Amino acid sequence: MKRFLAFALAFLALSVTTLRADNDRIIEFNELPKAAQQFVTKYFAGRSAVLVKLDRDFMSTTYEVTLSDGTEIDFNSNGLWKDVDAKYNTMPLGFIPAQITKTLNARHAGDPIKQIERKGRGYKVELSSGLEAYFNAKLQLVRYDD
Repeated sequence: MKRFLAFALAFLALSVTTLRADNDRIIEFNELPKAAQQFVTKYFAGRSAVLVKLDRDFMSTTYEVTLSDGTEIDFNSNGLWKDVDAKYNTMPLGFIPAQITKTLNARHAGDPIKQIERKGRGYKVELSSGLEAYFNAKLQLVRYDD
């Protein structure tokens, strides 16, 4: 019985390791969900996808796209953006809710958005100064973090 239990545990450990090793896979841009392809084409025109990865976990699937200028975009399984990190580039504002850009322009003119992330029912926005602004589902500024 002890031998069987040891074998079963070893098999389970090997299975989990094998599953975890196969989570990331490089794919072609045209294998992204249509919504993700359209998002990149519309808001990041002139920039090409240099790396597209499919990341499968037990509970979710995400797509990670790196553009030719270094911008990184994460999409959920439906192709909706989760996180956009412009790194050292100019962030296009067309996909960011207008109330967020209006609030940030009024309070932090000249400090461009470098990253935006959907957080639960709200948004986390990082400015080039490093300041992080958090917005709720009603697009109201609720707090800052630095």
